[in-house]
Amino acid sequence: MQHSTSARSTISIIAVLLALLLSSCIVTKDSPAPGCIRSIGLPTMGGCFGKTVILDLTVEPENECLVITVNNCNGGVLEVDNSCHETLVLDGISIPSSDRVSLDLIEEENGMVSLSDVGGNFSDYIPEENKSIAITGLLGSQEIRVAFTKTAQLCE
Repeated sequence: MQHSTSARSTISIIAVLLALLLSSCIVTKDSPAPGCIRSIGLPTMGGCFGKTVILDLTVEPENECLVITVNNCNGGVLEVDNSCHETLVLDGISIPSSDRVSLDLIEEENGMVSLSDVGGNFSDYIPEENKSIAITGLLGSQEIRVAFTKTAQLCE
């Protein structure tokens, strides 16, 4: 009799723990910005709290040795991985062959937006409204065009 009571207690404890652990999987507000996602229960583990993101990234022309992606973990930065034999110069920033950088946006005094090497995934740029951005550069002698939308803050 005592054996079945302890088994029931163990099963009850496991069920409660699983419910607590899985409760953050129930999303009540979804968003492309990690800092705007709301869920029931304990918050998910991790360090992503950005409330702005980069959407609709296009890179033309496509090139197998040049990979430009978005990291929206903490506000939206571009991650550039240049494994080409040539140096990439993107908005005045030189990215040598076999180098990888994270680029954030900076709004200049004249309202123009330029890139800045940030060395991490934290973005300080928060536009007042969604902003379409197009940046050109050169990979050796080949012109590269990077276009995307940087969102305004998606939640408070």
